[in-house]
Amino acid sequence: ERLAMVLFQIPDIRLFWTRDERFLSQFREGEITKFEPYSKHPPCYKDITFWVPEGFEENNFMEMVRGIAGDWAESVVLIDKFEHKKKGRTS
Repeated sequence: ERLAMVLFQIPDIRLFWTRDERFLSQFREGEITKFEPYSKHPPCYKDITFWVPEGFEENNFMEMVRGIAGDWAESVVLIDKFEHKKKGRTS
């Protein structure tokens, strides 16, 4: 294990006992690759919904999230769009 730590640049021996796919997927038999660190916390997916004003650009919202959350937000994705026909509003 110590030799593998040096060879793959793995900083913590406890990672060898993890079942976390983010660790396990980095290595393939017969290949030597440098370990890429990942967050100690598991991914957390949040779904939010809100009414948007006319002329709303989704890219502006994504930039705002990234500007506030920094590296904590790995991705911002528009999943769905809803238009309320009677009220003429979009969510």
